[in-house]
Amino acid sequence: MPEEYISEVLSFYYTEHWWEFDEPSRIARLTSVKSKLKVWRESSKALKAEAYGSLRGDSDLIFWLMCKDPKELLEAKLMLEESLSGLAHFSQGLLSVYSEAAKKRQQGGDYFVAYPMSKTPDWYLLDKEESKRIVADHVSMAINSRHNNGIISYTTKSFGIADHEFVVIYEMPSLYEWVKVTEELRSATARKWITRETPILTGIRI
Repeated sequence: MPEEYISEVLSFYYTEHWWEFDEPSRIARLTSVKSKLKVWRESSKALKAEAYGSLRGDSDLIFWLMCKDPKELLEAKLMLEESLSGLAHFSQGLLSVYSEAAKKRQQGGDYFVAYPMSKTPDWYLLDKEESKRIVADHVSMAINSRHNNGIISYTTKSFGIADHEFVVIYEMPSLYEWVKVTEELRSATARKWITRETPILTGIRI
């Protein structure tokens, strides 16, 4: 049986008070947050407790949390909000469930991309064998792309717990290669049924 984890991607943007501190003080505060995340990861046996600098114009920090107990996920979320209180405001949140984590324990690259995704109602009315074939073709295109050098993907589900159906998460060593793979996938048949792929959260590991 696959292991099941609950996942949350959170992004924040700095307030004007953040910039009142000098650079060493800002670094010290971020280091403190990362230390708390490390303690939480060890105590909760979390699969993911990652921090990234955001490349979006409307956010500055991205955190990726993944653990088995929703209560422990809530503790980490509240810890981050408390640690950043007055210094950063919440921007975006993506909640989902992951059930194949046992296969994906390797460390990803320094770059991170996550976004919500939903499909049209008629996708779910397709014959199961046909939908499996379409998904398999999509995955095969991604895996066999000559630009796919070390990209790790996580397809997580949000049915009934969020405003979207999936959260698709990627770790990668190169944004340039990632853009090329994504461009190639624009011709995949599976895209005919996709209705939502925003907001895209892109970050660099800090």
